[in-house]
Amino acid sequence: MTDLSYSADQDTSKPSDDNPKFGGGRAVLVLRAVQDRIANGTLVADQRLPSIRAMAAELNVSRDTVQRAYDRLVSSGQIYARRGSGFYVSPPRTLPSPSSGNALQIDLGAFQLIHSSHPANRSPGSGALFHKPSEIEELNRVLKGVTAGGLRSSGYGDAAGYLPLREQLRAKVAADGIDVPVESIITTPGCVAGLGVVIRSLVRPGGTVLIEDPASFAHVASLLAQGANILRVPRLSDGPDIDVLRTLCERHRPVVFLVSSLIQNPTGRCISLHKARQLIEIAAEFDLTLIDDAFNADLLPLGSSRGLAPLMLLDNLDRVIHIGGSSRILGPQIGAGYIIAGERYIDMLRRFRLTHCLGSMQIQERVFFRFLDEGLFRRRCERIRAQLTEGAGALRQHFNAMGVEVTTPVGGPHLWVDCGERADSSAIAKLMSARGFLTAPGSYFRPPRMISSEFRFNVTSTSEESLSTFKEILGRS
Repeated sequence: MTDLSYSADQDTSKPSDDNPKFGGGRAVLVLRAVQDRIANGTLVADQRLPSIRAMAAELNVSRDTVQRAYDRLVSSGQIYARRGSGFYVSPPRTLPSPSSGNALQIDLGAFQLIHSSHPANRSPGSGALFHKPSEIEELNRVLKGVTAGGLRSSGYGDAAGYLPLREQLRAKVAADGIDVPVESIITTPGCVAGLGVVIRSLVRPGGTVLIEDPASFAHVASLLAQGANILRVPRLSDGPDIDVLRTLCERHRPVVFLVSSLIQNPTGRCISLHKARQLIEIAAEFDLTLIDDAFNADLLPLGSSRGLAPLMLLDNLDRVIHIGGSSRILGPQIGAGYIIAGERYIDMLRRFRLTHCLGSMQIQERVFFRFLDEGLFRRRCERIRAQLTEGAGALRQHFNAMGVEVTTPVGGPHLWVDCGERADSSAIAKLMSARGFLTAPGSYFRPPRMISSEFRFNVTSTSEESLSTFKEILGRS
């Protein structure tokens, strides 16, 4: 084995400040510092890292700790060593050519959060919103009414989607102060399907795209499937880090930036109006398309909407493509999605919808239409918001009692918690899994191989038993 140590730059007189808890310790601070700088573009391919001595002084850790962290980064392929010169950022892995016969490898581990056989009370990490029995009964009544009227036995329907539904969607966004023509709206089988249509329309293999950090694993998988080169912009409490965004735009000229303006997954936070205006300005300056995934927008509490708005309200559908849907409110098994876009994009999106959403959505579209037309959707949203607000408050108290930091979300079905700088969420998740619980470690939402101390917890499925087990495992050191 090659020795990557540099004796002239080590401090062996100082005791190690590593701690074995969850494989973490102060070396994790160094790991995260380097990984964050690579993710946000501060460190780029083949750029030299700070020396061991300099990094130790910067982070106030021992040189031995920095050495250990750098060695781990080398073993994971994130950096490489040049003898006598130092450590450098590894170039991004190239995608296999179509002729190579090698399929693009996408980590599907996180998708167990939405495709799981675990019961609800053992799924604190689930991505689904678990509805009350009364909500399920309401959905079944509407579904029965839709199917009782009979459906067309042939054909795929309108090329842009069920027209009465699109008219209702136009009225829905108009109530929020957004006036769009019905021709700017197309329907899809769901939000992820809508995202796929947009990505296939705009992104070419090898094209550079931006996503938030942390971000939905569905965003990452959709972009990787298209062969995109992904760069990450840190998500702050009020939205993306504008300084990092500008730097990445100047260096890499990305094609799109995939964001969530309202109730981002996994943090539950929203983009402030000030930050949203800055995003719009940068998009215009760098010819950047903003894809706004508003999957959770209908869960935004009415009292908290002041000072918040979807990006399309500020942009007038110039460089913003809005994606929404009913899956969160009605259920993934019957939900439908929709895309709202301006003249710059809508014709292209319609063409891609024809080839990538081929199939009949008559039942889903008509169920969504009935909920909107009869006012059921609005009242259902109100009940679910109240349920989530109550559940989030109770769950936050449990975490506060554990001494676990909870990010204050604006709304939505999840809480984003941080177990502390020494915790490794992947290691904790494995221990929880061994006890029969499905959790959502922060590593599912962070860059590959990045150590995370965070978890996403589902407000509607985190049981007392799962909390007790989580607390027990956290207490081990």
